[in-house]
Amino acid sequence: MKSNTNFELSPSVIAADRLKQLPLFAGLAFATVVWVLLNVFEHEYLFRVQELSLWLPTKVYFDERMLVPGGLMSYIANFLMQFFYYPMLGSLIYVALLLVVQWLTMVVFRIPARHALLTLIPSVLILCCSMVAGYWIFLIKTQGYFYSMLVGFLFTLSAMRLYQVVKGWWRYLIIIGVAAVGYPCFGFYALLALMGIALWALRRGVEGRGVAALICVAAVVATPILYYGVYEQTRFAAMFTIGMPAFEFSKRDLFTWIPYILLYLFPLVMVFIPLGEKGEAKSASLLLGMGLGEASLLIALLLVFWFRDPNFRAEIKMNHYMERLEWRKALDVAKAQKQTPTRLIVLNRNLSLLKLGKAGDEMFHYLDGGEEQKSPLQIRLMQVGGKMLYYHYGRMNFCYRWCLEDAVEYGWKIDYLKYMVRTSLISGEPELAKKYIRTLKKTLFYRGWAEKYERMADNPSLITKDREMASILPLYQYEDQLDGDNSLVEIYLLNYFAHNYSEFTTPMFDEAALMCALTLKDIPTFWTCFFRYANSHHASRMPIHYQEAALLYGNLEKSVDISKMPFDKMVDARFKDFMRFAQKHAVENVERDPEAKKLFYDRYGNTFWYFYFFIRDVKSY
Repeated sequence: MKSNTNFELSPSVIAADRLKQLPLFAGLAFATVVWVLLNVFEHEYLFRVQELSLWLPTKVYFDERMLVPGGLMSYIANFLMQFFYYPMLGSLIYVALLLVVQWLTMVVFRIPARHALLTLIPSVLILCCSMVAGYWIFLIKTQGYFYSMLVGFLFTLSAMRLYQVVKGWWRYLIIIGVAAVGYPCFGFYALLALMGIALWALRRGVEGRGVAALICVAAVVATPILYYGVYEQTRFAAMFTIGMPAFEFSKRDLFTWIPYILLYLFPLVMVFIPLGEKGEAKSASLLLGMGLGEASLLIALLLVFWFRDPNFRAEIKMNHYMERLEWRKALDVAKAQKQTPTRLIVLNRNLSLLKLGKAGDEMFHYLDGGEEQKSPLQIRLMQVGGKMLYYHYGRMNFCYRWCLEDAVEYGWKIDYLKYMVRTSLISGEPELAKKYIRTLKKTLFYRGWAEKYERMADNPSLITKDREMASILPLYQYEDQLDGDNSLVEIYLLNYFAHNYSEFTTPMFDEAALMCALTLKDIPTFWTCFFRYANSHHASRMPIHYQEAALLYGNLEKSVDISKMPFDKMVDARFKDFMRFAQKHAVENVERDPEAKKLFYDRYGNTFWYFYFFIRDVKSY
């Protein structure tokens, strides 16, 4: 059948040149979906990523990055990461660069339009590399981690494309340039580009391919060795892998490595895959089948390697709200949890309740426990959320100390600098605070934040008028003594507040002490803290959970006469009902029976009594 239109196709055959717009549509669809996913589900995560990085427009900062191979890559990566301060903008830049990767992939490997989804494989793998990290974001020593593999792979593809475009002896200059200039700037990704160029030259049969491949192989081996004498801060073995993520090469971390390995293999394998010549016809059914297979592969990669632990997301979100003093929103996150929370979620929840003055009435209205973080790493609570807890509980020395130690170990970050400013101000060291303020004023997005605290450094009287610091000062009981936490944040805070009997406490300090005594389940300590609280809150009603604990302990040990305590009638009646129910169902046996335990939770899950009998063997790291 003949036609004078350009769009009519044979019923069973589609020419490849009729599908030339498919890569564009596929790329835009992919970018749109990723952008929406990042902003709907990972908004707080992206913001946290930029907080855990630092970029400064100074020569000193640039020189520090360039002290190791791949320095320019980390410099660019840190620059781009700071735009996640506005997650919608930062993610837009990110997906735009993923589209550039897609386009380079298509032209470098000459992928026909009918295989448009194959051009997205590197972009998907890069996204997987960024999102597989999970708790690694707190520990990884790779500068600009979230963007480093994207920037590095862009260089790899660009170098390969440049080699393809130029002709004759210029190609040898490209190889030498990639080795001599690309390696110090992009590290491993320059070596990957050389390997890709060598294989492409051999596979495509270009003129002088043997010589080009030999030069590439020699450069891959010789370049790290020759530069070893220049980069004195890099171990010899690391000269060949510098620029790759700083994960350990162990069975424990193998899963995290998989998307990286697949990404590194892609340009080396792709040069050998014959995808057919442009214009070759394929049946519509075959094209549809291949498209579905390619789409399934991309979706499977994202589902497998996108870190989606609900507790991790809850921790990140709570941190986001608590940083803004939005305590009720932080509690809403904890309330929405449907699985056993981590200890950090529990500690964040209790801190939020303390700041709102709701602990005594709501402390046990949430899921409790101590779920371990889903990570191959041994995660310390200190590294994930300890600095914020120490800061808001008034333990300035510990917050400052861990910021400084982690800065030495993992590099300076916005997050550390902000805490070091605030702890220095509260500790009465305005000049020290100004040191860190000057650094933050050089950043792109934290100048306004730094200027706010600079005014406090110049006029310390403003500290007590600040909403955030005014909520911390009642807990700031400074003692000139040396002690340690062994990086066990929760245990240290529990013992510090529950066993601190200084006469210079405040009502908020006494409430924190009583909360810690409840968590410790230490009856003598509870009574000490209970009476301290009663004395400092004599004009207030006794909150429900504190009454529940007094009723239980008074009946368990009878070391304190509770007969004349004015318990609420509702609390007293419910306690008697609980005791009858406990005798009927034998509490000591219920602990090992999930179904019977659920009976207690449904009836008394929002009481201290349930916490006392059923929340056991909780470990805090």
